[in-house]
Amino acid sequence: MGHDKSRSSVSVGTVDWSDPRLNDLLHKVDSWNIEQRSQVSGQDVEVRLTGGWNASPVSKPAVLMSELDETLVLTTRFPLPHGEEVQVTKQTGVRWGVVVQEREGHRAGDREQGVFVNWLRVRSR
Repeated sequence: MGHDKSRSSVSVGTVDWSDPRLNDLLHKVDSWNIEQRSQVSGQDVEVRLTGGWNASPVSKPAVLMSELDETLVLTTRFPLPHGEEVQVTKQTGVRWGVVVQEREGHRAGDREQGVFVNWLRVRSR
């Protein structure tokens, strides 16, 4: 069961938004980013666009970073088009998913290596 946080009795006190220390802190954390890729190296897979204008008979290499709760997280050296259906071929079989989010990698070295992080919602076939 979830906790209704809107009825919390915990007080955080008052905030002085004009305090220069708060402003300095907010500027420091403004560029922070939570990287959600795990520390494991991932599994080499092949991806192929299977639907729409971008459908292709050619598979390209990718790395499966996570497969959890009907979501696949892939890293690629190319952007996957948002909303497109993708076939992911693993050693253990084939999965299909739809690209629901994609972005350039934020980790050190990602831009130099041209890494993109892609989230796919798993589809059954």
